[in-house]
Order: sequence, then C-alpha cells, then structure tokens
Amino acid sequence: MDLSTLLQGGQGTQILIAALATLLALCLALLLLIVRLFRIVGRFRQLMKGASGENLETIVQEALLSSRQAQQRLEELQEQYEKLRQTTAASIQHVGLVRFNAFPEMGSDLSFALALLNRKKDGVVLCCLVGRDDCRIYAKNLVGGKSSYLLSDEEKEAIHKALCNDISLK
Repeated sequence: MDLSTLLQGGQGTQILIAALATLLALCLALLLLIVRLFRIVGRFRQLMKGASGENLETIVQEALLSSRQAQQRLEELQEQYEKLRQTTAASIQHVGLVRFNAFPEMGSDLSFALALLNRKKDGVVLCCLVGRDDCRIYAKNLVGGKSSYLLSDEEKEAIHKALCNDISLK
C-alpha cells in the first residue's frame, strides 16, 4: 500500500491528522524548551558577571586569595601574641600600695608599702619608712606571693591588694 491509497480512505486522513497534530505538539514543546533554555543561559550569564560586572570566577578567586592572606596574617598575629604573652609573664602585673603613718607622733601618712608582682606572683615588696629627718627603704623579694623575710602588716596588706588587683592578660 502506498501513501495515496491511505489518504483516499477516511482512515488515512485520520492518521495524517494525528501525525500532523503530534508533529505540531512536538514543535511547540521544542519551542518552549528553547525559550526556557535561553532564559537559563541569560540567568547564568548574569550570575557569571557578578554584581559589579566582573566574572564570578574572578571574584571567587580573589576571595580565596584574600582569605588565604587573612589566614596567614592571623597566624603571624598569633605568633606575635604568644611572644608578647611570654614576655609579659615576667613583667609587673600585680600592684598593691598601702600608705601609713610609721611614726604616729609625727602625724603624716608619708610611709608606704608597695608590692610589685609578675604573673607567677614573684617580685618585690618595698617598704619606705619616713621619719622627721630621714627616709629608709627596705626591699624584700617575693616568690609565689610569699617572702622568706618577716613581713609587716602593711607589707602583707600591700601584697594582698596586689593579688586582688590583677592587671594581667588572661
């Protein structure tokens, strides 16, 4: 059977109409897919441009480079911080001062006890006794906040104040 005999009968017309309808539906579906593809491509290009018109890949690479540089700088700062922390461990971080009148008949609070301690509570307590005609200063070393020398009440109070006034970096 050839095409002309199929088209002459009523059944052949129906097959032809069905084939054309199917072809038209496929063309319409293809057209819709092409339109959708162009929209997706347009959005992709817009995304790749970035907000300032730059390529998104370039922006990401610059961000990664910046992140690496920031990480390197952070590591350098961490090293510097550790060095400073070790250095300050030996510096004076606890200070306590007590003024008192060493000689009540003189009537003045010119005498003092001053405690100066590091992070380990090692250091010195200075005691200055001021009299009418002279001034005497005594220094007693401290290890762990304690001294091997006999301490006056004022010196003990200065040490206590120093330990309560912690100015160290934690």
